[in-house]
Amino acid sequence: MENKIAGWLILHTEGRETASYELHVGKNRIGRIATANNPDIPVADDMFVSRNHAVLVVRVNDRYQYEYLLADNAEVQGKPSMNGTYINGDTTRLGDKYVFLHDGDTIQVGVTKFVLKTAEVAITVDDAVKLTQKLGYTETVDVSKPGVVLRKRV
Repeated sequence: MENKIAGWLILHTEGRETASYELHVGKNRIGRIATANNPDIPVADDMFVSRNHAVLVVRVNDRYQYEYLLADNAEVQGKPSMNGTYINGDTTRLGDKYVFLHDGDTIQVGVTKFVLKTAEVAITVDDAVKLTQKLGYTETVDVSKPGVVLRKRV
């Protein structure tokens, strides 16, 4: 199971072209591409995404099933991302503690949204994309509301 594709993150943001990113067992880093940074799931054209924004960990449990966990990335910089990571349109920012994800969950970094499609539900990347395209869009967290702190990256 170590080298197999464990699922996909499907870019599912209004007005953006669909893209897919493979997930593998271990750490899958989500972030902005920079000179010294090459994340596993690159986010382009989003000024609110940090270079090391979030980490999605895939692991195999004792029943030989994949588990998907997400945390705002405090591992690299010792502090959370500037603008937060959100799940399913909930305005509560993720912290640096991992939370479990399920097939169909929407992850928002900056104003970019991805849908998790697991290998248990989608057999191929084409299946994952088609299933995601059938979904409506999850509401984008309005980062200008009170309680949601949003800062532009420099």
